[in-house]
Amino acid sequence: MKWKEVLKLTITGNSKRILNIVLSSDENYADKLAVTMYSILEVHSKVDGVCIHVLSNDISENSIEKIKAIGDKFSNAQIIIHNLDNLEKRLGKDVNVDHLSLATYARLLIADVLPDDVDKALYLDVDILVRENLSDLFSVDIENYYVAGVKSIIDLADCNEDQEHCFHINAGVTLWNLKKCREDKFVQKCLEFIKNTNGKIKFHDQTIINEVCKGKIKALHPRYNVMSGMFFLKYSKFISVYGVKNYYPKKEFDDAVSSPAIIHLTSWVVGRPWEEECVHPYRSEYERILQLTPWRGKPLLRKSSSKYKLAIYRLLPGTLIRIITKIKRWVKSKIR
Repeated sequence: MKWKEVLKLTITGNSKRILNIVLSSDENYADKLAVTMYSILEVHSKVDGVCIHVLSNDISENSIEKIKAIGDKFSNAQIIIHNLDNLEKRLGKDVNVDHLSLATYARLLIADVLPDDVDKALYLDVDILVRENLSDLFSVDIENYYVAGVKSIIDLADCNEDQEHCFHINAGVTLWNLKKCREDKFVQKCLEFIKNTNGKIKFHDQTIINEVCKGKIKALHPRYNVMSGMFFLKYSKFISVYGVKNYYPKKEFDDAVSSPAIIHLTSWVVGRPWEEECVHPYRSEYERILQLTPWRGKPLLRKSSSKYKLAIYRLLPGTLIRIITKIKRWVKSKIR
């Protein structure tokens, strides 16, 4: 039997329902990928099967073996490594990455990379903790959409279109209709977007996804992508700080914070669990899972006091914080 036929049988599992989840990383984030992967497999240990596709951009062989070893702990799990070490060449142009890894752009290629018989897949960033079974999320109807996600708190504020159906999503958690993406040549459209912008893209691959998929994006409940600031700012302050339009109602926001399905450990003033002095409420949960991986005991990264920054953030008016943030972004754009 050819390897592609074996792969097809494994992923579809004949009559079993397999959850296809995609993660992307380079060597620098391999430990974070391991934690995200473990959190996924731990809460899905009783489903029919979970197939995790790892888009590898120069992950070392040693780290790959460690990642596969995590999968071996779970009888219903399969780990498939997709080598994208030539990612820069596949994108066709140099793209701006700022503080991010080039691996973040790999999600644009999912429709081409995953087998043709996989019609739906969930992409997750590797700074994520999965807290509950996501089978219900996979049941969301996206037949007439390219992608579904939680509304963005960054570029949504800059969107000049107020229609309820027109919004931007955060690309860290995205549920993909791969069948439709393939039919409408989504990957080709993304590569054309990069070429036409000469790789100078405001919010990286997130901008590409929102522009290429415009009008074919479905909003998910915010509990499927609860970002760091949501845990520390009350709804009114949150809206003021980010100046977002057409955001979620207060009840949905509060429900997401009290009962998160997916926690997105975004870069924010409270720090991240792998940094010193992080005060994120799920830091202990991250550390617990890290100790179950081959990266247990990895030293924390140095970072200035998160408590001090959080105090300033809470004291300043939201509108002032928004102005300061815009000035910072403008300065950074001029330095590039």
